Amino acid sequence: MAPARNLIWIGAAGVAATKQDARMAESLKAVIIIFTISLGGFVYARAAFGEIVDGRTIDRWRNVFLAATLAAFLIPNFWLFLFAVGLIAIALGASEKNKPALYLVLLFALPVADAIVPGFGGIQNFLALFPFNILAIVILWPMLFARQENRELHPIGSIADYFFIAYSLLMLALAFRDTTVTDGFRQSTAFILTTIGPYLVFSRINWTKERLKATTLAFVLPLIIMSAIALVEVVLRWHPYKSAIDHWDIAERVRYTFRSGYLRAFTSVFAPISFGLFLAAAVPLAMALISSMQRKMLAIGGLAALGVGLLATFSRGPWIGAALAVVAFVFTSDRPFKNLTRLGLIGTAGFLALSVTPIGDQIIGLLPFVGDSSTSSIDYREQLMDIGWSVAMETRWFGSEDFMSHPAMQQLVQGQGIIDIVNSYLRVTLESGLVGLFLFVGVSFFSALSAWRAIGAARAADPEFAVYGQAWLAALASTLLVIATTSSVVAQVAEVHWLLCGMCVGFARSAEALRLAAPATAPANIPPEPPPPPRAAAPKPSIAAHSLPPHLRQYADREK
Repeated sequence: MAPARNLIWIGAAGVAATKQDARMAESLKAVIIIFTISLGGFVYARAAFGEIVDGRTIDRWRNVFLAATLAAFLIPNFWLFLFAVGLIAIALGASEKNKPALYLVLLFALPVADAIVPGFGGIQNFLALFPFNILAIVILWPMLFARQENRELHPIGSIADYFFIAYSLLMLALAFRDTTVTDGFRQSTAFILTTIGPYLVFSRINWTKERLKATTLAFVLPLIIMSAIALVEVVLRWHPYKSAIDHWDIAERVRYTFRSGYLRAFTSVFAPISFGLFLAAAVPLAMALISSMQRKMLAIGGLAALGVGLLATFSRGPWIGAALAVVAFVFTSDRPFKNLTRLGLIGTAGFLALSVTPIGDQIIGLLPFVGDSSTSSIDYREQLMDIGWSVAMETRWFGSEDFMSHPAMQQLVQGQGIIDIVNSYLRVTLESGLVGLFLFVGVSFFSALSAWRAIGAARAADPEFAVYGQAWLAALASTLLVIATTSSVVAQVAEVHWLLCGMCVGFARSAEALRLAAPATAPANIPPEPPPPPRAAAPKPSIAAHSLPPHLRQYADREK
């Protein structure tokens, strides 16, 4: 009997070792592919966007991005990985003066995974931490306590600030509703880490044109790299970033999902719609970068890469969001109707060109209102809206803590045993009622309104500066549309939403400062005062010859 047990034990150990070896081989393959593509992306950025930022800045971004990527794949413990990320951001980012840009470079570089912080002092399961929470702590939070150029409450964008403060106070108060004090602190801490840093920092920076251009590139460049990785995912039918979290021994929510036979890419985000949301927001930002460059061809390749990444998600909501972003960017330009007409012609030509490609029919088949693909997800969203709204109206003013356990909501349980609230506005209403929804929408609306009003003043002072305001406003408009198709608690969706709101407010304040600093010019309808006529030379006094001595009379006669 003992030999048989030994054989079983040896066989099990051999199987475990084989699985471990296979996992290590897959992880090595993943890190090589991601590292190579990322390195190539920064080499491309040096050549394509050298007019936006200098090569040394791109090199710093490259070093911190690649170091964080290697840490994700090579450190086997999740908590050690988070600690390493903090050290990398502090040490390698110490020479980076544009801290918001550093935050954006790393925001999408790290796999979206979380684990519960072990309890202390009798408190169990204190908080779920994500890598981007660490970035907020070590990069953004120190800026809140440092001296900022626009730190005071400025009249420009103040309405958005008031709505943000009211919404934050409401959510912090509701965190302690119908729950324990420990859970209240857990929820309020999670809200603070997610919301406060991105909005307050980005809304209070003095956005000079050079700083704004660099920050725009810091948002776009990592997503260009992720778009290339997304193409690899579709071709290989494999998610390489999953290998990074397999050895952390934490709960994972990574699922392989397909549409029309293609794997839906999501890279480090682990959610196709959320990944598409970020790409859709990056499209107008890339257009702004291209518009301010003299050598555009290489940069256009980056915009094309974002388009490929969007297609690789096979997510209709982000496709519509990207289209809205482009229209919003063009509509706020100085010649909107001419540019919209040109955009319509380009869009028609692109649609016709796509229809003749090998996968054109499949892509068109996925388009909403045009294609004939499966409508199961659309049916679920309609059912979610009907049931969810009726449940929300039972506690309409301030929502409910336990809305998920409502009997009507159990009709929405999917095959994975979960209820997927794929509508951020509905989720806000369920959690905080109509009051919370009003404040949440108010922050977004007045942030966008402040940026829209500031574009004209910025264009009068510096047209190039105004283009970037158009782009960030378009990115916010796209995000506000796409979050109606996904949950704001997924991945970095909440962080991106709040930093976009903050950026629009910060742009509006900086545009006003730029307008006030511009030299005053005389009105065009008042002609300049003509110069005074030249003064005639005074006549020389005549000299009477007879009054002179005899020896000087000859000179007086010559003057006559």
